[in-house]
Amino acid sequence: MPAKKKVQPITAEDLYELKQLSMCRLSPDGQLIATSLRAVNKEQNKNYSNLYLQSTRGGKIRQFTQGMNGDANPQFSPDGKLIAFTSSRSGKNQLHLIHADGGESWQLTKLAGNVAYFTWAPDGKSLCIVFVPQDAAAKEREKQVKAGKPELAEPKVRHITNLHYKMEGLGFVPDSKAELHIVNAKTGKARLLFKDEYDNITPTFSPDGKWVYFSSNKHPDYEIEPMLLDLYKIRADGKGKAKKIETFDGPSVMPLISPDGKWILFKGWPDPKKYWPEVNSMLFVVPIDGGQPRCLNPDLDRPAENVSLNDTWGMAWSGPVIISPDGQDAYGVVTSEGSTELYRFDVERGGCAPVFAEPGVVLGYDIDFQRNKLYVLFSDLATPADLFMRDLDGGKLKRLSRVNRWLDRRDHGQTEEIWIKGGKKPALQGWLVTPPDFNPRKKYPGILYIHGGPHVAYGRAFFHEFQYLAGLGYVVFYCNPRGSHGYGAAFTSSIMHEDWGTVDYDDVMRFTDYVCKKYKFVDAGKLGVTGGSYGGYMTNWIIGHTQRFKAAVTQRSVSNFFSFMGSSDAGYGFSRVFGDRDKTPWQDRERYLQMSPMTHLPNAKTPTLVVHSEGDLRAPIEQGEQVYVQLKLQGVETEFVRFPQETHELSRGGRTDRRIERLKRISGWFDKYLKGKQ
Repeated sequence: MPAKKKVQPITAEDLYELKQLSMCRLSPDGQLIATSLRAVNKEQNKNYSNLYLQSTRGGKIRQFTQGMNGDANPQFSPDGKLIAFTSSRSGKNQLHLIHADGGESWQLTKLAGNVAYFTWAPDGKSLCIVFVPQDAAAKEREKQVKAGKPELAEPKVRHITNLHYKMEGLGFVPDSKAELHIVNAKTGKARLLFKDEYDNITPTFSPDGKWVYFSSNKHPDYEIEPMLLDLYKIRADGKGKAKKIETFDGPSVMPLISPDGKWILFKGWPDPKKYWPEVNSMLFVVPIDGGQPRCLNPDLDRPAENVSLNDTWGMAWSGPVIISPDGQDAYGVVTSEGSTELYRFDVERGGCAPVFAEPGVVLGYDIDFQRNKLYVLFSDLATPADLFMRDLDGGKLKRLSRVNRWLDRRDHGQTEEIWIKGGKKPALQGWLVTPPDFNPRKKYPGILYIHGGPHVAYGRAFFHEFQYLAGLGYVVFYCNPRGSHGYGAAFTSSIMHEDWGTVDYDDVMRFTDYVCKKYKFVDAGKLGVTGGSYGGYMTNWIIGHTQRFKAAVTQRSVSNFFSFMGSSDAGYGFSRVFGDRDKTPWQDRERYLQMSPMTHLPNAKTPTLVVHSEGDLRAPIEQGEQVYVQLKLQGVETEFVRFPQETHELSRGGRTDRRIERLKRISGWFDKYLKGKQ
């Protein structure tokens, strides 16, 4: 039978059809995979997620929970009879349970606050949760809303004493700190295990269930010294005090205990003066009572975490490392050269090697050691993510799910991987997407797309937006310039020591030159440039330094480091990662002025659309406002598109109708200046 004819390219409205899986948790008997699927209710323009189950024998994936809720993070109980998960269906994120063989779920915790993380005890009788209580302001808001007085929900005044008082996606940070509680799996009764004036996170049980290990930064200046995270342990029955486990001065996070209870595996790095952008996260083991940590991957110059990003799953969680039952091996993800792969780490001898290195991004994984089976949630250039299986030691990959079948009815643009050889400059990796009806004898306008971060990376993964633009007749090209993760610590940290707008700008221009020279179907006289966050910064920088682009769209951008320092939720940290940890922009004026695109915008002539969200706390809208006003004052063709209620995450997690509007505003701007359409 002939294949069904594809009817159209990918559209902006396809965001209503897009479904995204997250998590890959295997039942103890190896028969089922629990996952969470995010979808959109078109009538209500609401994102929601439900639990789904997939048989490891194959067959159709089936929905397991109902309703337009935020059901997420499923975990089987040790005996496989129950699945615990978090859900927002009560208005707060609480712990819920459901029988693994079906039925109605029930709310286990009813706490005045939110459950942020949980883990099962080995005997399955209880769970340890990370609980963030409501602070006084939140309780008062809830009280007034319930009383029918929403106009009194906001406080009369906000009295701020913390440096880190607001956070992107959260708003004002609550005064309360993350606590550890033990929850009875039958009754739901919660018993406080540990709290103090600091956040206590990522708990795990010892194999005998007698101890809980966790991470916390208990430095008096924890807001200024965020890398001083240490490991702690406390008796699970709550008797006695929490005890610090000596490792090294740098961050020690995500502890796991060996099956024999003799050592701790954790992530981190030794030097607390080095921040995440300038060093790779590594795996270490240390004796159970502390001591000198031993690195399992000293020769792997790659981050032992997922730092790939796109516009469907955004920034994926790396997930906990898995330790083999005999304690000889550990398994975790590593990001390298556009892929996030699964590695095996030798616990006894050190060293590591990939066990799953398909071109794409591993978003979740689990292992059936008894049957030698590996299960992955995997995204590649053709799919946002699906579940796959194969033997742990290799063999043929079998697809288990296909949640975005509608993509089979769309014409896709073809994506080609590009490598530019190094020489005096590092090698550069990127990609190019051609229109679905591509004709190499034609000329197409091109769009350079620059990622945010900047210390993340584009990956070999499906991008709805790139396919949408290609479907409109554009050649989209993008790369991982210096500053991106996955190419070695020196590559990632180079713009910290060289400053933004130096070697990174050289790289995106070098990539553009290469594309225009090699691919004659790209019309070098009709180029556009865009990007969000740091990509918006670089867009601002580009239009202030060259007129080669005929149109620009700067999104959720950074433009002025002087105002950014105090207005961004993370702005104060940038003065500590730009080489000199002690000087703010006001103490190092010339350097920060040179790095700020506003200094160079008087040179800009490129027609520029400014896109920003009014609720953005990471790159506050005042950054975009400054760009818009400056361009207006000097007569550059510019317009300003503001999205109410949206945050920094609009492009990958905002309300769907606004995401669609954003796409059409961007494509409309490029249509006007690259195609001559009004």
